[in-house]
Amino acid sequence: MSARLEPVLAARVGEVLDGAAVVGERRAEGEPYTRVETDLVVEVLAGSGRHGTLTVIRMR
Repeated sequence: MSARLEPVLAARVGEVLDGAAVVGERRAEGEPYTRVETDLVVEVLAGSGRHGTLTVIRMR
């Protein structure tokens, strides 16, 4: 599941990830991604509807 983040949240996450240590590269369902080491925790609210939407409610 993926969705575009709101600009303010995306900027905050970007600040945290900017200094994160890269620990490897992987693929998930054919899509490449970079693994990083960080203490970032993002809390989400999972919708129960047909589309399975996630709403980010807090970052700590």
